[in-house]
Amino acid sequence: MKHLLLLFTVCVLCSCKKNSDQKLTSQNWRISSSTISPAITIGSKTSSNYLELMGPSSCEATWELSFAADGTFTQGSNGALCDLYYDPSSKPVGWSRNNDRIVLSSSPDFAYILSGNTLTSTSYITTAGTTYTLVRVYKAK
Repeated sequence: MKHLLLLFTVCVLCSCKKNSDQKLTSQNWRISSSTISPAITIGSKTSSNYLELMGPSSCEATWELSFAADGTFTQGSNGALCDLYYDPSSKPVGWSRNNDRIVLSSSPDFAYILSGNTLTSTSYITTAGTTYTLVRVYKAK
């Protein structure tokens, strides 16, 4: 009976990771919010809503992530001049998962955090002596 219970537990644990990875890989992830703190001034506008500051057609506002089942990661945007981000000669970027952390091979110290149908990334930008925290939230679509 103990062996049967152990086998059942192992099967359940293995199936959870597979289902979680299927959830990650079965859909694209579109940016839904981008918040910068402290608020930043761009042009004549000051806001902590980075998407609003960049505009609805910007690369930032149309950013999308994709995690393939074969372990490759792609990202892109269809805003004006966004193709300048893409280097066709670059090597494919891989991704791996450790619980709720999604790590890219190109940035092993950076992780997306997966919670339900939301991916969150946090980055830090220092300019003119001020450090800004940029939190991007992506939703499965």
